[in-house]
Amino acid sequence: MLYIQLLERMALIALAAYIYNQSHIFKNLIKDRLEISDKIIMVVFFSLLAIIGTYTGVSLEPYAIANTRPIGAIVAGYVGGPIIGIIVGTIAGIHRYFMGGFTGLACGIATIVEGIVGSLARKYSKEGTFSVKSGFIGAVIAECLQMIILLVVARPLVDTIRLVKIIAFPMIIINSLGVVLFINIIQNARNEYDRIGAIQAQKALNIAKRTIVHMRKGLNMDTAKDAAEIIYEISNINGVFIADKSKLLTYCGQKLDKDKLSSLLDDYYKHPSYTILKLEYNKKMLYFVCAPLFISGVNFGGVLGLEVKSKANIDVYFWQFVKELSDLLSMQIELYNLNKLAEEASTAEFRALRAQIQPHFLFNALNTIASFCRTDPLEAKRLIIDLSNYFRQTLNREEDFVPLRDEIDFINSYLSLEKARFGERLKLSIDIPEDMLDLKMPVFILQPIIENSIKHGILPKPMGGSVTVMALYNEDHEVEFSVEDTGVGMNNERLNQIKCSSPGIGLKNVNERLRLLYGENNMLKIETVLNKGTKVSFLIPKGGKIS
Repeated sequence: MLYIQLLERMALIALAAYIYNQSHIFKNLIKDRLEISDKIIMVVFFSLLAIIGTYTGVSLEPYAIANTRPIGAIVAGYVGGPIIGIIVGTIAGIHRYFMGGFTGLACGIATIVEGIVGSLARKYSKEGTFSVKSGFIGAVIAECLQMIILLVVARPLVDTIRLVKIIAFPMIIINSLGVVLFINIIQNARNEYDRIGAIQAQKALNIAKRTIVHMRKGLNMDTAKDAAEIIYEISNINGVFIADKSKLLTYCGQKLDKDKLSSLLDDYYKHPSYTILKLEYNKKMLYFVCAPLFISGVNFGGVLGLEVKSKANIDVYFWQFVKELSDLLSMQIELYNLNKLAEEASTAEFRALRAQIQPHFLFNALNTIASFCRTDPLEAKRLIIDLSNYFRQTLNREEDFVPLRDEIDFINSYLSLEKARFGERLKLSIDIPEDMLDLKMPVFILQPIIENSIKHGILPKPMGGSVTVMALYNEDHEVEFSVEDTGVGMNNERLNQIKCSSPGIGLKNVNERLRLLYGENNMLKIETVLNKGTKVSFLIPKGGKIS
């Protein structure tokens, strides 16, 4: 009978889990972004859940209650961490204590312990993720501890023993199932969020792949029109507009008053931000989700606006899609601006060399990320961050020399993308002593050599191979860098071709920069054996100073 009564009370847990999933705090939780206000709401929610569990309990002995209060405390600790678990346990425990009864103090203490156990169950689950198994084990342990605390603290002991015999198994089983139910509902919602996020990311990347051909010509009326048509075609929206930092360039979609839209943008330009613009047309309210296009992450360069079918379509997923799309368009505009500057700087070969971007690398990276969106959304997210870091460092570097640790971070972002693209065919290793990481060295020296090893050494080899980057001090206190691959190697004719005619940021350009900076003795040294591999090495003075 007690089992059935507790199961009826547990129905409230399912309702509470549903309400929790629909609140904005849940969206923040799965993105691991909990503000102070979110934590306060979480404490209030789970405290109420635990207190309701007390009030809906089944009265047994005088002032003794079999209840579902532990579910609120355990889940609070599991979801929110130890601090939230302790706070919720304390609030619910104090409430239970003041309800009186010979088990009041013991139950109050046990509720606090249950909040702590819930947080530990999450901590020791696989990689700290949500897991039904760890939640169930944590709940069973927490309930067993509650029974032990009752036996140790509650008096008279005879009444306590009789009570524990009645409630132990029902509460352990039902409350553990309640915790599992709550966690399972949250986990399913998290999976759905990841799935929708992957779809939106793939959609943004598909748009980026198609618009890059147009946006590489810069942001103007023609390229904006082409890009807007692509966005409108792929996205499930009523319309899209693109504007630069002073005027509307194009609109694609259902009919509207462009003069009114331009007037709205005049006000928007004063304070560009992620916002919703409202436009009344034919007695109907139109909603545009707007995202600024920031060049180099700082300079305002324009605005992208997507007209939704209804205000109900504007949710966290759509905002994420708009932000990712605006970031990708901003990157494309930034690439155009950079390439334009490089072309104009005909006398500044050194600076143009540093700033040049290889379009094929961006195409390949986007294709790789798009494939991971379907198979591994979390890996796709990590690769987008690596791509962003790669281009941010490429575009924003102004100094001619940087610490070696910064150059390694840049290389790691590049290698992460290449490793994702070629999988097990490509093995990478960086072996550089810790005491060298503050060494100043020229920017963009190592990466072109590594790219050359991958492109000309490893990729032509069916089974792939490895690339090893090393650095050590020689007898003259110079730093010797080497990039060695186990690729196909090359003959003398091919070696001369690569040295003399490699386009873009190639070995020829790297060699010339080393010669200008450090002299003839510090140029590239290339050792290669056909079908065995290639080693490229060079020397720079200790400290990285120019000779």
